[in-house]
Amino acid sequence: MKVEQALRLLPNLEALMPLRGLLLSSARPDQRVQWGSGGPYLTVGKREIEPGELTRLMGPVLTAVAEHVAALFATYVGALEAQQRGDSPGAVAALVEAGRLEERVGRLTQAPAWYEVALALAETLQDRRPEVETLLAFGRVCLVLGQYAEGARHYQRALVLAEAEFDQAAAVDASVGLGNTALERDEWPGAQAWYARALRLTQAGNDRLRLGRIEHRLGLLARRRGDLAAAGEHLRRARECLEPLSAGAGHEMARVLDAQGELEAALGRPGPAAAAFREALAWVRRDEPDPGVAGEGLDVTIRLHLAELLLDTGRLLEAEEEMRRAEQLAITSHQTRALVRIYTLLGGLRGRQGDETGFVFFEQAIALCRALEGPPVDEARAYHAYGLFRQSSGGPDEARAYLERAREIFRSLGVDAEVERVEAELQALSA
Repeated sequence: MKVEQALRLLPNLEALMPLRGLLLSSARPDQRVQWGSGGPYLTVGKREIEPGELTRLMGPVLTAVAEHVAALFATYVGALEAQQRGDSPGAVAALVEAGRLEERVGRLTQAPAWYEVALALAETLQDRRPEVETLLAFGRVCLVLGQYAEGARHYQRALVLAEAEFDQAAAVDASVGLGNTALERDEWPGAQAWYARALRLTQAGNDRLRLGRIEHRLGLLARRRGDLAAAGEHLRRARECLEPLSAGAGHEMARVLDAQGELEAALGRPGPAAAAFREALAWVRRDEPDPGVAGEGLDVTIRLHLAELLLDTGRLLEAEEEMRRAEQLAITSHQTRALVRIYTLLGGLRGRQGDETGFVFFEQAIALCRALEGPPVDEARAYHAYGLFRQSSGGPDEARAYLERAREIFRSLGVDAEVERVEAELQALSA
């Protein structure tokens, strides 16, 4: 049975997410298709599964599910016990931890429910620090889900409370969160102001980890604004802050090196760019698994940036090989959100090759968006890329429909810069 057929029989319920991940990871390519004329267009939906194999592999998955539910139950009981002994801040901390447990297994739409309960309790306390911690967690997951306005509201409230409590670390994190939100919405002056504020607060202390993170974000912002010299300086300072840290900084270093690779690519230096990406992958491998939000792992992100570099330098075969490595990694490690981006890139690759059959990748990306109910921004980007693909392949009516759908989603998210970009492309299409 094909994966796409199996997915149609699986209700889109949060509780079945582990089964969906098992279904994807246990599927195998049809050897006749893989080595035949259809091989270059193979997607996860066209892979095959054997129901008996699913039954055999279900044991470890059920064990992991039981362990996750048990951890949630234990955390909830911990919240009850804390409340019973009059430790309301402890109860809030337990509820926030439950939300983080949900994030770590990719149940991103469930985490806010825990944060809402935690926030309702925290708001009744005289001590504002539990409320600040909850708001920061809430803002972070909203950002991942593409709920930028709501995330900004939580970060703004956290900043006000943190400053009132003279909690400098929390004020820094809230400022960075507001900067990240502005960056995602292409509001560059706002992002610059928030990151600069966080940097001033952090420089007063000696928190090298936070300093490195802020310099990294400033580097990303400077590159997007086209100030490549400033971007390089910020990334250099980020590396200086993070390199001496022996524990817990591996993924931070990998993110800085990934950004360095993108900067080198923007400077037209493909050799140093590829070297930076490969060094970033080495840092990922040497560190513990990333405890952050699930969805698209850092390793897949770096590989896709390397694939984009190869694509931009005309090394199309190598780019496809790197995308396929990322695809296999995403499938085996249950990084289902990453598959949407991978298939969007594969569709763009086919477009560069003038291959109209590349539409199958965009169709798969959009189908995954709907099946997984991922962040709307992923679907918007897939529709945007699909519209450009159809425009280049001579389908103006379809191109317009896909671009209009992308514009609609971007507008609902409040990403004005993306809306303006798509509207300019629609005007060019009409001309």
